[in-house]
Amino acid sequence: MSELSNKTAELPWYRGPAFILLVMLLSVYVVSTFFGHEGPGAYLIKALLMVSLILAVRGITRSSRAKTLTLIIVVIGVVGQVTVNLFLEEDAFVWDTWMNLVIFVAVLVFLVSALVKAERVNADTVFAASSVFVLLGMVCAYAFILVQAADPTAFSLSDRDMVQPGTALLHYSFTTLTTVGYGTISPISDVARMLSDLEALTAQLYLAVVLARLVSLEIEHSRKTGNSER
Repeated sequence: MSELSNKTAELPWYRGPAFILLVMLLSVYVVSTFFGHEGPGAYLIKALLMVSLILAVRGITRSSRAKTLTLIIVVIGVVGQVTVNLFLEEDAFVWDTWMNLVIFVAVLVFLVSALVKAERVNADTVFAASSVFVLLGMVCAYAFILVQAADPTAFSLSDRDMVQPGTALLHYSFTTLTTVGYGTISPISDVARMLSDLEALTAQLYLAVVLARLVSLEIEHSRKTGNSER
C-alpha cells in the first residue's frame, strides 16, 4: 500500500514527518493529562492531532491511494465527531471515542505498511517505528475507554480516576504496553483482562519483530553498499 518516501531522506532528522508525528503524539499525551478527554481543551487537542496525522501520513507514505484514504477517513471522522457532539448528548463521548479509534487504527495500518515495505533504515524509519508504538498505546487506550463505558466495573478505577477515566485508562494503556504495571489500575472483567493481555503481547512481539526487521535491513543495505564499492 505504502512505503517510506525517499524525500524524507533529504531532510534533516528533526524535520522529517515521522519525527514530527512522534513529537506531536507525545505532546498530545502530555497535554491531555491536564485537559482530559472532554471539554473545549480536548477539542483543540483532537484538532491538532488530526492535522498532525494527516500531514505525517502524507509526508511518510509515497502511495497516493494511502494518502487519499487517510485523508478521507480523517475528514469523515472529524465531521462525524462534530455531528455527534452537536446532536447527541448522552452517547456523544462513546461515539466520539469510536471515531477516534477508527481514525487511529487507519493511520496505524498505513504506518505499519510503510515500515514493512521500507528498503533501508534511516532516522525517519526509526521515528516511524516509534510512532507506531505510541499509536498502539493510544489505540488500546480508546478500546479500554469503550470497555469501561459499557461496564463501569471493568477496571479498578479509584474515585480520583473516575473524574477523568479517559486520562486514567490512557495511563494504564501505556503502563501495560511497556509492561511496567504499577498496579494502580487493574483489569477486572474478562474482556478488560483479554485486551490487556493482547496489548502486552502485541507490544513484545512488535518490538522483537521490528528490531529484527530493522537490523536485517541495515545488514542487507551494508552488504549491497559493500558489493557496489568493489
